[in-house]
Amino acid sequence: MKRYILLLRSEFKLFLTAPVVHLIAIVQPTLMYVLMSIIMVVPTFEMRLMNPTTKQGENLLAAAEQVGSPIGPDYIEPVLVEDASPGHRQVVQVVEIDGTPTALQRYGYIDSNLVKNLRNRLTAALMVLWNNELGSQGILIQEHPWLPQDIPYTVYFGMAMIPLAGYLAAAMIGSYLMAQEFENGTILSYKLCPTSFRLILAAKITRLVVTSLAAAIILYITLGLITGVWSTSLIAILVILLPLILIASCIGLIAGMLTRSALPSFLIALASAFAFWLLGSGFGLAAGFSPLFEIISRLIPNTPVIEMMFPYFYFGKKVAAQPLLVNLQLTAYVLGLLIAVGFIYKKRILSKER
Repeated sequence: MKRYILLLRSEFKLFLTAPVVHLIAIVQPTLMYVLMSIIMVVPTFEMRLMNPTTKQGENLLAAAEQVGSPIGPDYIEPVLVEDASPGHRQVVQVVEIDGTPTALQRYGYIDSNLVKNLRNRLTAALMVLWNNELGSQGILIQEHPWLPQDIPYTVYFGMAMIPLAGYLAAAMIGSYLMAQEFENGTILSYKLCPTSFRLILAAKITRLVVTSLAAAIILYITLGLITGVWSTSLIAILVILLPLILIASCIGLIAGMLTRSALPSFLIALASAFAFWLLGSGFGLAAGFSPLFEIISRLIPNTPVIEMMFPYFYFGKKVAAQPLLVNLQLTAYVLGLLIAVGFIYKKRILSKER
């Protein structure tokens, strides 16, 4: 045990040999989330309306203020303006065309997705106006939300980036430092060391797990501060992340031992982290995409991890269809990669041929 502690201390001291890599691996996902959360689409859109001078314009303004979620924010925030020119935005003006009151919406945008969202919100406001005119003959819309209150998409996006933070830190630091041992020639000390290679690998993986959990916690805190939404249990989130971090640690160490070069191993870790994030439910639950994408996504370890984390952010709602199979899948990945790391370590470092 004493030797293991000494090895672990030595692993943590390796931070001094690559501080920039550590900083990139630990902080990059959090910075990325902060920047994305600033530009991400929000439910409430500013809709610029000409200051109404007619009864129809006042009715449209009142209808726009009624458009929203029954369990969350309004979808339209009316902004009254005096100028009918849209400039680089949008403006709605109620005019009469051939004797018919018409909501004329002008755009100064080139973003077709934003135009679509504004068009949909105007249509919703007109439906409210129409139903108000029809009275008892109107169409009554009843919504039955799945959750007791709306959770903004920034929460899901941040939650899905927590596995990215854990994976990236483990894979990038593990691969870079392992390859650096070959480049600096210090790998010879492992070959001559009388300590069991299992103990050496255990110290390396433990260090990577601790560092990755720290990266995940930093992103978790940032997510909570930005959205005001916190999971019901941070400990549960960290426990769920452990298999993915072990997988990333093994992939990183394997990349370092196989390439024996810092830059290629760094790029492998970076590419695998973002590939797993993109394919592994990074932008939405796998079930919400095409059947083919869902099949591919479920092979990526990020997807089961995100599905297990989901209830802790979304009022206990479960989305993992087969929890037992998911746990068996992650266990198989971890055991398989741990065996592979030990095998490659013996071949690349302890073999007498090297």
